[in-house]
Amino acid sequence: MSICRKKYSFILSICSHIFFRSKNILILFFIFTFNFYGQIDANALFVLPKATTAEINGISTPNEGSMVYNSDDGFIYKYTSSAWELINDGSETNIVAGDNIVITGTGTASDPYSITSIPATLTQNADGTYTFSNGVDPDVIITPGSSGSTPIVSQSNATGSCTNQFETNETKDVVIQGDFFDGSASVTIAGQTVNSVTVNSVNQITANVTSGTTPGDYDIQVTTTAGTGTLPNGFSIKTALVTYNYAAGDIVLSNQMSYVTGTLDRTAGAGWNQQGYSTVYQINLGAEGHLNFTSGPNNRYRMIGLNSDPATNASYASIDYAIYLVSNGRVYVFENGANRGYKTTYVAGDQFEVNVSCEGVVSYLKNGSTFYTSTVSPSGALYLDTSFYNSLANISNISITY
Repeated sequence: MSICRKKYSFILSICSHIFFRSKNILILFFIFTFNFYGQIDANALFVLPKATTAEINGISTPNEGSMVYNSDDGFIYKYTSSAWELINDGSETNIVAGDNIVITGTGTASDPYSITSIPATLTQNADGTYTFSNGVDPDVIITPGSSGSTPIVSQSNATGSCTNQFETNETKDVVIQGDFFDGSASVTIAGQTVNSVTVNSVNQITANVTSGTTPGDYDIQVTTTAGTGTLPNGFSIKTALVTYNYAAGDIVLSNQMSYVTGTLDRTAGAGWNQQGYSTVYQINLGAEGHLNFTSGPNNRYRMIGLNSDPATNASYASIDYAIYLVSNGRVYVFENGANRGYKTTYVAGDQFEVNVSCEGVVSYLKNGSTFYTSTVSPSGALYLDTSFYNSLANISNISITY
């Protein structure tokens, strides 16, 4: 009986020892476990394969869903069914298509995003306002403020050379340049009639004007609701052209020429060696004017026209612009001896004119109608000059206007 109790006590002691040892082991296990997760070993982390861009692009048929770390740019890429795509790390800007924005492309190197949009515009209107449009929202009309908007008139095309100046009682457009013009603009030119006004922009106005009867320079005024701007002497009417009839003492005659009661004629002989010319009156370079005369019989030879150096010789070859009246009733044009060809016919009593415009264009007229326009511009002042081949080849009513 005592032996049994001793055995029992021994077994109990052993079991108790084992229990406490097991408990310590379990406690140590939990301590170790918590300590392991609190201090992660770097070698235990999950690591993606690393490669350069060239190496990534060189991978043959990667599996869809594969991921790799790009050592060149420091980003992670995943492989879709056809290409490597950057995995959004949350720092990228998201672009969303709107009413006037269209986005195409996948955002990859081979198919980058392409963004197109309707550009906003700011259009200047004839009344001085502006229209802003972005292609989506309703247009916005912008009206400039009144500060500093008193019109400024800086230039017009109705002054300067005789090309731009008005004749008396002439109607044509005047283009006025400046600033701060708007739809309320009106144009006033003293002594002239302004028929209409068109505001082309804030910088330009076109006024249709009929000139008066008095030559001279006149101010142009542009008035808007903000005030009036003035361009001094911005409108010019030409001095009226004056016609001069040649008197007997005005014309220098060769020895076989006569000028009696307004008729110029050759009295004897034949050949291109007789002339009548004058330097008393001239059409200056850059000015306008014309020479007029009436033809005599249509069965003689003579040339009549304008020349810069009439005293040089009596030959037709030196006349700058000549009407050649031929014995068969034909009319030719000769310029410095060059034959410009047959142009028209004539009979005694026809009115001829050699006209010079402000632009330096010389034209030839019969009874008020142009039959030829020269391609050669004058190089200096022009004077009456003639060359007569035979006698009884008269012309009359010789005058010059400038």
